[in-house]
Amino acid sequence: MAKPRIFVSSTYYDLRHIRKSIELFISEMGYEAVLFENGDIPFDHREPLDESCYKELDSCHIMVLVIGGRYGSGASDETMELSDENLDKHYQHFNSITRKEYETAIDKDIPAYIFIESGVAAEYQTFRENRDNDSIKYAHVDSVNIFRLIDSIYKQRRNNLVKEFDNVDEITNWLRDQWAGLFTSFLTQRSNEAQLSSLEQQLSKLNVVTESLKDYSENIIRGLSPDTSESIIQQIGEKEKLRSAHNVFVHHTLVEHLVEVHDCNVSRLYDAFIGSNSASEFLDSAVLALPEGERCGMLYDSDLIQVEFGGLREELGLEPWGDVTKKSSRRPKGRS
Repeated sequence: MAKPRIFVSSTYYDLRHIRKSIELFISEMGYEAVLFENGDIPFDHREPLDESCYKELDSCHIMVLVIGGRYGSGASDETMELSDENLDKHYQHFNSITRKEYETAIDKDIPAYIFIESGVAAEYQTFRENRDNDSIKYAHVDSVNIFRLIDSIYKQRRNNLVKEFDNVDEITNWLRDQWAGLFTSFLTQRSNEAQLSSLEQQLSKLNVVTESLKDYSENIIRGLSPDTSESIIQQIGEKEKLRSAHNVFVHHTLVEHLVEVHDCNVSRLYDAFIGSNSASEFLDSAVLALPEGERCGMLYDSDLIQVEFGGLREELGLEPWGDVTKKSSRRPKGRS
């Protein structure tokens, strides 16, 4: 049976005991932990070792990122021949393997659960207040690049769930709760999809019933009035077509704007839409559907009206106003 694969990312030597505890927790949950030190990642001898780690994320479902006081080794694509005078500058800002693992997971939109040691998190607040002061020595980190990594995490607009921790139990308890919530959301989504599928089936059956009633009604009309039945059926069809067109019209984005923002009389606006022979004629009539003193800049834009309402006429099978080749779904914002 397939199991969720959980990629555990962190520096190794300072956090190896935490990594081991997280691995045991993941296994107890019935999931598969992916850690490089256990041989879970197949390394390709033709490439740098860290490249295999990034590629392994393709087959993982979740990332657990633990940030401690060590920034870690540089990613292979950051490695270069540097002179002694440039080594210090390079160390000031480079991408570590751990950071690139996180960035790879984000690029692949893999859910990430991020944990930061409490001491590091506290010093990060000091760093934020003293970004330009290079003379500060931090007790809990070996490089300010750790704080820059945390910066990049908080700047993400999504997928940046962060939890501070003092011990591994805080990590595993939080993960247990989070993954239980994730499973609940999945089950709820499946239930909703089943309900939607059932509703679609009911609507499909209703359409069949509607069509059957339509055929039955037409047969009755033909039996009662054989001479005029086709004319009656055609008239009923035209009325139904108009009702359908009216429904589409009132839900058009610009019509909704006129009604909601400008209190436009939708019946008069629809009559103008149906009865006008050109965009300019529609504009003249549409203005009269507004309350006295109300103005809408849209109704003075003949190009917009031609595109929006001219296109809508073609969509509804009405006689076109002219050569309308494009349609738009713009919705005016606020009172115009």
